[in-house]
Amino acid sequence: MDRKTKIIATIGPATLDVTVFERLVDEGVDFIRINSAYGDYKQYDQILENLRKYTLNREVKVIYDIRNHSKLDYFLTNKLDMIAVSFVNNAKQIIKVKEKTNNAYVIAKIETVEGVKNIDSIIDVSDGVMIARGDLAEAETIERVPVLQKEFSKKVVAKGKFLVTATEMLLSMVNNPKPTIAEISDVSNAVFDGSNAVMLSEETAVGKYPAEAVSYMRRAIEEAENWLSQGRLG
Repeated sequence: MDRKTKIIATIGPATLDVTVFERLVDEGVDFIRINSAYGDYKQYDQILENLRKYTLNREVKVIYDIRNHSKLDYFLTNKLDMIAVSFVNNAKQIIKVKEKTNNAYVIAKIETVEGVKNIDSIIDVSDGVMIARGDLAEAETIERVPVLQKEFSKKVVAKGKFLVTATEMLLSMVNNPKPTIAEISDVSNAVFDGSNAVMLSEETAVGKYPAEAVSYMRRAIEEAENWLSQGRLG
């Protein structure tokens, strides 16, 4: 069975090495994420070079994460696949990015109070939405995050937009070779909610076990999707 839910891996110091990068691809990464808040253009160039070398047999796309418009030129010059816009407060921010990038594929990251208030109009103008739970927990309250996640997931799926669930999915694997049961459950529930992709951040950017994190995430997705395929949910 082909896996429907994709895996996004953030590339950082732990995964710049070509051998480690190749292992990520072998374990099933579908998207790599370049976070423009960290690193420099030389590092980004190295990531893209690794991508060209080690993804000859399967397609791996690039998500370029921005906090402001100052680094948009790199996206355009390198013809990357998607832009993730951080701290989106309103639909106008997404429209401006689309105007500056010839209508690129734009994912809105929901992680502010204003973003929560304007979620419907943001979904309408975006190609996808990322539920960025870390900063969302700072903006709201940590106990509200699961409720908002469920609510936003339903809205995004209903509009047929690309849904990404992110932040702390397998966070314990930054230092440990195995995830917790709660983390695997978190990944599975994101699949049940209709996520098109789930994202690894620190786990693959700075963690000690980046390839293992991808492997566990892939297996959790496959198990959840297999269960769904049997019509057992709801």
